[in-house]
This record gives sequence, C-alpha cells and structure tokens, in this order.
Amino acid sequence: MAGKGRKSARDKAQLEFVSEAEELLERMRDDLSALAEAHAQGREAQPATVNQLFRSAHTLKGSAGMFGFAQLSELAHHLEDVLDRLRMGRATLGRPGLALLDESVSLAATALEKLGRGAGDETLSDAISDLVGRIAAFDATPQPETGPALSSLELPAGLLRALTEYEEARLRESLARGRGLHLIEVELELSAFEETLGELSRAILEVGELISTLPSPGAASDSRIRFLLLAASELSASELANRLELDVSAVRPARGQGAPPGRAPAAAGAMAPSETKSVEGEAATLKSLSETVRVDIKKLDELMNLVGELARERAALRALGVRLAEERATAGLARELDKIQRGLERKVQELQAGVLDVRMVPLRQVFDKLTRVTRRLKLDLGKDVRLELRGAETELDKLIVEQLVDPLMHLVRNAFDHAIESAEERDRAGKPREGLIRIEATQRGHDVALLVRDDGRGIDPDQVRASAAERGLIAEDAQLSRRECFDLLFLPGFSTRSNVTETSGRGVGLDVVRSNLSALGGLVVMDSTLGRGTQVTLTLPITLAIVQALLVGVLDQSFAIPLGGVRETLLVAPSDLQRSAGRELLNLRGEALPVLRLAHEFGLPLPAHDQKQYAVVLGMGDARVALLVDRLEGQQDAVIKPVQGPLRAVRGVAGATELGSQHAVLVLDVSALVEDGGYRREGPA
Repeated sequence: MAGKGRKSARDKAQLEFVSEAEELLERMRDDLSALAEAHAQGREAQPATVNQLFRSAHTLKGSAGMFGFAQLSELAHHLEDVLDRLRMGRATLGRPGLALLDESVSLAATALEKLGRGAGDETLSDAISDLVGRIAAFDATPQPETGPALSSLELPAGLLRALTEYEEARLRESLARGRGLHLIEVELELSAFEETLGELSRAILEVGELISTLPSPGAASDSRIRFLLLAASELSASELANRLELDVSAVRPARGQGAPPGRAPAAAGAMAPSETKSVEGEAATLKSLSETVRVDIKKLDELMNLVGELARERAALRALGVRLAEERATAGLARELDKIQRGLERKVQELQAGVLDVRMVPLRQVFDKLTRVTRRLKLDLGKDVRLELRGAETELDKLIVEQLVDPLMHLVRNAFDHAIESAEERDRAGKPREGLIRIEATQRGHDVALLVRDDGRGIDPDQVRASAAERGLIAEDAQLSRRECFDLLFLPGFSTRSNVTETSGRGVGLDVVRSNLSALGGLVVMDSTLGRGTQVTLTLPITLAIVQALLVGVLDQSFAIPLGGVRETLLVAPSDLQRSAGRELLNLRGEALPVLRLAHEFGLPLPAHDQKQYAVVLGMGDARVALLVDRLEGQQDAVIKPVQGPLRAVRGVAGATELGSQHAVLVLDVSALVEDGGYRREGPA
C-alpha cells in the first residue's frame, strides 16, 4: 500500500510537471514568434525577450532532470547554452538560428505530449540526439566579449557591485551602441509598489531598455520605499522624465555624475542592496502570492458525473414525494420531504453551477495561439495581413476550447493562402494592401458564435457547383441554394484549386473543421461574396458536461434533447404541414421550417395521418428545423455520456443519459439534426 501511495504521488507530480512545462513551451513559442517578427522587420530583438527565453529553457532543464526525463533535459540544456550566448551578446541570431530554436521547442513539445500520455521520451531519442548535435555545432557569429570598462563609469559603487553578469553585458552593449545611460530614483507607496514599478518598467521599455532595478536605502517614510533604476535610451534625461511623467530631478544622466543625492558611497565590504533583505522579509516571501491551483480536467469530469448522479437522485426523491402526497396517511411526510427536496435542489444547482464555472476558460487561450500562427504565416507567405480578435474573454468549456484549436487554425491558414490576395492584386482591386482576418466571439444564449471573416477575393458559388459536378459529386443539372453550394466545400477532398501549396490547397482542412465541430455538437455555416470576402460562422454549445434536457417520446421510446438547442414547442395538426419540392414544411409565423419526424429518423412506425403531434423547434445559430414527436415528458438535468457499442457512430445521437427511473435514454445531437434538415431553406442561388 505504501508503494502504491508513493507511485500515485509521483504520478501526480509528473502530471504537475507536464502542466508547468506546457506553459513554459507556450511562452517560449510566443517569445520566438516575437524574435522572428523583429528579425523579419530588421529590428533589434528585445533583450528581455531573449532573457525570458533563456529562463524558460533553464527552468525546463531543471524540471525535466528532476523527474528523470534525461532526453528532454539534455535538449533544454543545449538550448539554454545557445540562448545564454545570445543574451550575453556573445553571438548573433540569424534566420538559421531562429529555425533551429523553433525546431527545438517543437520537438520539446512533442516529447512533452508523449510524457503526458504516459510514454517516456526515449522514443524520440534519435531525433533529440540529432538536434542536440546540430545545436552544439551551431556556428553563431561570435561577438567581441570585450567592451568599455565599467569601472570608468561614474556610477554608485553599490550599484556596480550589485549588477549581475547579464546586466553588465547589457550595460556594455548599451555603451557600445552609444545610448544614453540614466539613473532614475523614485519613491513609491509600499502598499502598491509592485504595480507602480511594473508600470514604470513597461514605460521605460517603450523608449529604451531597463538594465537594473534596485531598492535604494535613501530616506523615506514608513509607508513608502525608494528604488534606483538604471536605464538606457536614445532620449535625453529631460525627455525621458517627461515621457515617464516624472519630475526632471528624478532622472539624471549616468555619465559624469557621482552618486545621486541621498545615497552615500558604499563602504568596503558592505553588502549589496539585494543582500540586505532581513530574515523576516525572506520568510514572508515564502508565502505564495497566487491563490489558484491546477486541476486535472478528468477530476472535473468525475465531479460533473457525481453532480449528475445527485440530480438523478433528486428527481427520484421528487417522484417519491408525489407518490406519498397521493396517500392521506403519508401526506404530512410528503410535505416534509418536499421541503427537504427543495433545499437539496438549491444546493445541487449551486454545486452544478460551481463545477461548470471551474470548467470554463476564456477563448484568449486559443486566440493567443492564432496570433502566433499569423506571425509565422506572414513570414512564410510574404503577405501583409492583420489579425483582429474580438471577444477573447468569452468563455467555453475547457474541453471544447481545446478542440477548437485545429478548426480555427485551418480557417486562418485557408484565409491566408486562398482568400487574401497578393499586395499587387489588392492594389488592382482598389483594396488596402494590408489584408484583414477578423475573428469575433459572442455568446448567444446557451451557445457561443465564432465569426471568422476575411476581406479577400471571395468564393464564386457557380464555380463551386461546376467543380462539384465535374467531380461527379452532384448532377450536372442540380439546383442548389447558396448554402448548399458552400456546403460542398466541406466534403472530404473537395477543392476548387488545382495547385498545391505548403500551407493549404491539398483538398484537406475544411472537412476537418466540420467533423470537429460536429463532434462538439456545433454547426458550421459559410457564406461568401465574390471580390469582398468570406465569412464562416461556428456555433457551439457553451458546455457538453451537464445540460438541461427536454424529454420527448415517440411510441414507447423516450429521448432527451439538450434544452439549449430548443427554441420553442407547439402542438400541430396534420393540416399545419405542407409539402414543397418533396419536403415537409411547417409554416411558423410566416417562416417555412423544414420538418423532421423523429419516428422516421429512428425507423419507428409513423403515427396515423390524422394524429396531432408536438413540434420541437430546434435551432443552432440562425438555422432552425421542426422535429415532430408524439409527446413532451418534461425537463431534467442530464449528464451526457458516450454511447458504447454499435450505436457510437450513429449520426444524430450525441450520447446517452440516465433518468430518475433508472433507465437510459439517447440524447439527440441538435447540430446534426439542424444540419440535415436545413439544407433547402433557401431558394436556388
């Protein structure tokens, strides 16, 4: 048992390592994208970015080595060496070096993925060894390590002694480039000095470089603290003070100046400011500043399943109370049970809302990755395209957000390669030379809509129809609506382009978008205007974990429909239904809705022709269909579980759920029903 406990603890620690390493690699990808963009534009890379890359590689090396992942640790070690030479100014980084760093981070991410699945990194041993060899042999252009003697500078002696090797290297680099050096002394409120100092540091980075920040022992009140900052900038001292909104006397040129007022020269052997921290202060920093914890999504799934079980038991209690109320002898007990049941219901609802809230994450996680991909595509394709992102704080279930990455990646790549024209073509069309891709997320009730727009060349529906007929996908004389034409683009292998590119054009991608969205219970709709651009609308449920469901019945069978996809219900007579072009339609306040019969969809006997039925109006986004059922059986919370066995691949079935009566029913896939029933809502294109 003890051994099992130790193994479990180590497994948890390894999962924690994978989670932390994943965050490190995400940050490294962002930093590498920033370096690549700076290099492409001929700008100097931000030293802080290179230094942060180095720290990330250093942390990854130590963590991987601690858990025995030798291959990953060795890769991070060599990566750290290259980045150390770069940040210390001993090497320069060109395009080959950037490619090598990018390949290193990508391979580290692959190794981490294997570790997350429980496999070791030994399977990548050859690839890592080869890459480590190339990193070791990387011939970065050496830079002279000598520079201006820092002792010749008239800086405070304590400041010079406190400089790290990296800060000394940055100081020499600034001197070599002829930048002005400035000492900035500020006095900040102790209660908010971190935020204020952070704002000041960011303002300095906009006009130069912050080389060092140290506490200053100058006189200050008990509620305030003094800091001395060493900055390099092309601006003069007065210009820098104005830019930072400081008093001119707070910014002093560092060359030719002695120690600033209020700061006595350090005595020989005196400790540097960073060493004067008291034991009490050091102990205080041991308390974590963060109030967040990482939680495995599988644990949240287990909690959600338990909440679903509680909801089912709650429904059983409600049914028992109804039975007790029917008997005079137990009517009093029924009233007491009803009070308990109502209290339980409130608590279960609060618990359900709390677990759902923990599962929700902002779309910013996906948007950040798309920004990085856009930077790379701009470099690879040589196109000037701006990516606009709106609604980054819109929240979705964590599992849905993870599955959204690939569909959105395909859409952005297709927009870059297919839709956005070259700068010359845009000039001829009277468009701005800079293309635009906009992704906008909005919440619509129980759904979230993602609109992906571009201002490119657009798609001709007639060309799509002709291409489909040429491939034998439709008849030559087929009459298709605009939506049906654009839906053809989502068929596997379909493409209107004859050339193949590295980015897209292989006839894959859009079918992946539709299949991934369908698996998430979502819907994808495309529309395009020739010469003006294309819009793809992705509609998704906020969560797949636990939903309110409408129970419906056909003959002796019951089914559950997620309530988020139900727009309304109404009783209809056979005379309310019409037929047009071989399809049944329901006239709902002047709108002709396609009709699906649930009995027909599952091969059950149809009701008599004169029998009234209930129409459940289903909707995803702007698309709606009417589903005919025999009866409505009420509402209930449902935990959707995957269906095992031969039914797992049946279209229109999202899963199964258990009812309070201890039997399972199928949960209908609203997006599939709406998609299958809504193709002929429009007239011919």
